[in-house]
Amino acid sequence: MSKLTRVELTALPHKPRGGGLEIQRSWSRLVATHAVVSGLFTTLNDLRAAQDDMRGAISETHRDQARAAIVFTAAGIDACLRTLLRDALHTLLLADGSAHGAFIKHFRDGRLQGELTEATKRAVVDIDPRSALIDLYVNDLAGSSIQGAEDLAKCRNALGLKKDPALEGSILESHQPFFDARHEVVHELDLIDPSGKGTRGRRHRDIAAVGEQCDGALHLLYAFISPTARAVKQARRDMGWNET
Repeated sequence: MSKLTRVELTALPHKPRGGGLEIQRSWSRLVATHAVVSGLFTTLNDLRAAQDDMRGAISETHRDQARAAIVFTAAGIDACLRTLLRDALHTLLLADGSAHGAFIKHFRDGRLQGELTEATKRAVVDIDPRSALIDLYVNDLAGSSIQGAEDLAKCRNALGLKKDPALEGSILESHQPFFDARHEVVHELDLIDPSGKGTRGRRHRDIAAVGEQCDGALHLLYAFISPTARAVKQARRDMGWNET
């Protein structure tokens, strides 16, 4: 009987209903990321199953598959949340609510204080200033990439989901180890001493733990998309729009 413990992602829930085009692209990115990362773990499982002794030490080749899963999952988080913000905010900001309040506070307390930056000036005078300001807002929220719980909280608040129990602070904080791992893999090549001095061995990666982290992170994205779909649906109703 095989002693191999397989590393696998759990299935995503069904696509949330009622979000229309505002969640379509972010949902597609989540599904695509899930498929890619799942494929990486399938390859990892196959490589381990092909070993002469499956109870033997896990090689660096196997751990590199797990490291790749971290990188692809993190890239999916960045793409998914950035897309969700851009697409959903166009509708959510038409209604008076938490998302609109967060938007006003961000600009009033930040970009509109003191001397305006060139980026802010360009957005204000853009042929479509609303879209330009939303793009600027999303860039401020997500930066070059989502770095951890603090950035997740900013995205949550921007979508008007601050009170959602599935996205409370302690839950977002519980995913910080995943983002720390992504930083170590991407920026330090997972070296114990990235400075180049002394020992430069690779960090130990428990592949089962990596699987759990990636799975949890992808399901966290669902926790963002699902209530956003409901919020978009409610905003459309409030404005008397036909549902799509």
